[in-house]
Amino acid sequence: MTVATAPRKRRTRKATAKKPIVKVTQVEVKAAVKKAVKSPIRTLKPVKRPATSKLITPQRYLSDIKTRWAIHNYEITMLISDLTKLNKYVRQFAK
Repeated sequence: MTVATAPRKRRTRKATAKKPIVKVTQVEVKAAVKKAVKSPIRTLKPVKRPATSKLITPQRYLSDIKTRWAIHNYEITMLISDLTKLNKYVRQFAK
């Protein structure tokens, strides 16, 4: 015994709107080229080398690197601590 069912409805696709084709005349092209040619050419400003008296010494540079590395280590330690706390908090709901 077969049961008659309604035919399956199929979804139709929406028609995409076609973009209008813009025709450019040779006069418009020539005008655009003239405008581009008339625009001023920009030149780069000359760059001066900084005075060596303003540079920090190698000892200060090394000290700065060590300080930044210590800050980096502290921040990573705090990140691991926070992630550990988050892990403990989330695990209590996963049981």
